[in-house]
Amino acid sequence: MNLKQSALAGALVAALALVAGAAHSADNTFHFGVSNINVHSQSPNLTSNGPAFLTPQPAGISVGDATTLSLGYTRRLDAHWDFDVLLGVPPTHSISGTGTLAPFGEIARIKQAGPTFMFNYNFGEEDSSWRPYIGGGVNFTRFYDATSTASGNIATGGPTKISLTDSMGPAAQVGFAYRFSAQWSLTAAIAAAKVKTNMLTTTGSIERRTEVDLRPVVISAGLAYAF
Repeated sequence: MNLKQSALAGALVAALALVAGAAHSADNTFHFGVSNINVHSQSPNLTSNGPAFLTPQPAGISVGDATTLSLGYTRRLDAHWDFDVLLGVPPTHSISGTGTLAPFGEIARIKQAGPTFMFNYNFGEEDSSWRPYIGGGVNFTRFYDATSTASGNIATGGPTKISLTDSMGPAAQVGFAYRFSAQWSLTAAIAAAKVKTNMLTTTGSIERRTEVDLRPVVISAGLAYAF
């Protein structure tokens, strides 16, 4: 377990301890819906250990947006505070080339799982139909199933393996819930997180690297069921 994973585990233990301490008065809520992930990726040009003509500059990458099904669980702590676990079906992101790689279009695809843990403050009274909230916490993102496309293999000079490191960073959200029955509510939220990953591509003996700065803004809407 690396340092980031250890810190995440510690944060989860502390959060669950608080949840357990409030269990005598807590309510449970499951929520599900649709989320649009606007990535806003930035990265410097690729560096390479090979000859310059194999990666003519400038050459970079851009990570595309995605839409997926969102899932989540909320534990009520008191009249105003609750704890959120935000999940979702792992989306697939398209990676396109920029600069001299732009003519090759989509050069890779990758999946990511980004569970996020938030403490939220809910405004207004508990029996209000409308309740806006604001929250903050931590996001953990794991990238996997990175695959170079046929166009990507042409751009890099052959079959290419791709790997990206995991990321942990701060996250925040604002949203509201509109309760239209004792159990059911409509929900909407905008969340943002700080995600950074180191990308390595390997084509034979040629390695190309870059650091990808992802600043996802996630817009979600759906339904919530409380019990």
